[in-house]
Order: sequence, then C-alpha cells, then structure tokens
Amino acid sequence: MTIDIHERARMLIALSGPEETANTDQVWLAAHLESCGECRKFAGDSREAVRALRALPVTAGVSLVSATQMRVRQRAQQLQRESERLWVIAVCCIAVTLSTAFTTALLWGGFAWLSQQARLPASVWQAGFLVFCIMPALFAAILLLARGTCLTDQNGSWQG
Repeated sequence: MTIDIHERARMLIALSGPEETANTDQVWLAAHLESCGECRKFAGDSREAVRALRALPVTAGVSLVSATQMRVRQRAQQLQRESERLWVIAVCCIAVTLSTAFTTALLWGGFAWLSQQARLPASVWQAGFLVFCIMPALFAAILLLARGTCLTDQNGSWQG
C-alpha cells in the first residue's frame, strides 16, 4: 500500500506535530511544508485546534474528586499497612536469627559439658546435638506433609 506525500505529511502532523517527530521525518516534513501550501495550512489549523483545546478549562465534578481522593487515601493506607507488615517481618526474622544463634551456642556448650561429665567421645555428643537440633524441623515437616495429604483427599477440601 502506497501513501502519497500529502497523506504522509498529514499523518505526521496529526500524530505528533513537526517538532516532535523523528529527525528524518522532521527534516522531510519541514521541507514538504515549505513547498506545499495545503499541508502548511493543515499544520497551522492543527496547531490552532490543539491550542484551542488546551485553552479550554477542564474541571472535575465534586463526586469525581471525592471518589478519587477516597481511592488515593485507601491506596496510601494499604501501602502503609504493607510497609508496616514488612517491618514487623524483618524485625521477627532478626529476632529469630539472634535467638537461634544464642540458643545454639548455649546448647553446644551444654552438650559438650554433658559429654565431658559422661565421658562420651566427641562424635557421639555432636551427633546427639545434630539430632536434637534437626528433630523439631523434621517433626514439623512430617506434620505439614500429613496435613497436605489430608487436603488432597476428597476433592481438595479441608480436613480439619
């Protein structure tokens, strides 16, 4: 499909104006507008129409303004709640990490002391320490797995 030069010029003027088009299109359009009075008149009319539309005052109704304000407030509150939740989660993660490090160090020392009192080899008390630390997580995983199999029974309904 071929587009004649006047149609191309009008399309460039209508879509973005001569000052906002690509460099090559801008050069071509400027040269075309110098030589074509009809397209130059179209460009002038287009500029005048845009200027007239920009001069019209556009006001929003009271209901639109209040509805927009309400939605903006709701979104701000939602973002604030999300931010507060993330802060709480971060503080909880830090607290859990610190308490885990502290209790692990205490348990390590306790197991070492008990093994010294019972005269157990290091490999035995270290294996006992490892089992003692892994058991809660293993037990929780087994419970969650069992709960998950209950969920998949009878068409995925909850088996409380």
